[in-house]
Amino acid sequence: MVVPMKAIKYIPLMVALGLLVGCATTFRPWKLSEIQEGMEKAQVVGILGEPDSVETKDGEELLYYTYSEGYNPAPSDADIRAYDANREFREQQLQRSLKEYKYIVTLVDGKVQTYKEIQE
Repeated sequence: MVVPMKAIKYIPLMVALGLLVGCATTFRPWKLSEIQEGMEKAQVVGILGEPDSVETKDGEELLYYTYSEGYNPAPSDADIRAYDANREFREQQLQRSLKEYKYIVTLVDGKVQTYKEIQE
């Protein structure tokens, strides 16, 4: 199989994107529908997995989850030329290629009180 020279220079980008996807969390937001008020923390972790972080504040335990999904629109010819010429542009493209969602589960006395998406 013969690979055009132009295509070869994009291999490092594809490898980097593949590695980022491979590092993604196992949390899936659609699993939130299985969470019910009154569940214990162990049940929540059993369904959603370990949280990204935990915070205790004013008698509440806050479990934070993050979900990243790839968002890779097809680049235009101008984007490809800029990509070739500009490292900063490449880094910006990589940041924009990942859409991130954040969620919080609030526990009071060790039981679920609420859960929701965090709007930033």
